[in-house]
Amino acid sequence: MINDLIDKIRYYVPILFSEEDRLIFLVVMTMIVILPMLLCILRRKPLVRGTALLIFAVYVIGNLSFTLLGRGGGGSSKLPAFDNYRQAFSLDLGFRETLRMLPEGLRETMQYVHIGSRNAAREVFLNILLYIPMGYLLPFIIKPMRYSIVACTAVGLMCSAATEYAQLRYGLGYFQLDDIMNNTLGCLIGAVLGCTLSRLWRTK
Repeated sequence: MINDLIDKIRYYVPILFSEEDRLIFLVVMTMIVILPMLLCILRRKPLVRGTALLIFAVYVIGNLSFTLLGRGGGGSSKLPAFDNYRQAFSLDLGFRETLRMLPEGLRETMQYVHIGSRNAAREVFLNILLYIPMGYLLPFIIKPMRYSIVACTAVGLMCSAATEYAQLRYGLGYFQLDDIMNNTLGCLIGAVLGCTLSRLWRTK
C-alpha cells in the first residue's frame, strides 16, 4: 500500500508542479518543520520563539506578496463554489459514490479519482500549502494558541476571507470560496502539527 502511494506521488508531482513549485515546497518545509524541530531538541526556548517569529514575519510578507501586493489591478469577479474542484478532479463514480468509497480505504478510492485540469489541481494544492506555515507557527508565537487547534484554524479562516475580500474589493483577482476552504484546511493541518510539537517543546 505504501509503495503504491509513493508511486502515485512520483507520477503526479512532476505533472502537477513545476520545478519552481517543488523548490518552494522544499524551502518552506525545511524552514517551517526541520529547523524548529531541531531547536526544540536543543531545548533553547528563547531561540525557538525568536526563530519562529522571524520565520513568521518572512512568511507573512511572502503571503501578502503572493496574494495581494504582487498582483496588478485588472478587475475581479466571483467564481462559483467548488469550481476549482470540478475542474481539477474527475470522479469516475461521482461525488457521492466516491465519498461512500472512503471507508473502504484511500487506496481503493483513489483509483477512481483522476486529474482533470492540471492548473486547477495545482491551485488547490498550492492554496492548501500556502496556509500550513500559519497554522504551524502560531502556537510557537502566541501562547494561548498552543492549546487550541480551533483558534489557530479560525485565524487562518479570517485571514483567508480578508484576503479574498481584498482581491475582490480592489480588483486584484478572483473571489473564490474554494481558496478560503483550501487555505483553512492548510491552516488546520499546520495547527495540528504546530500545537502537538509546541506542547512537547514546553514539556521539556
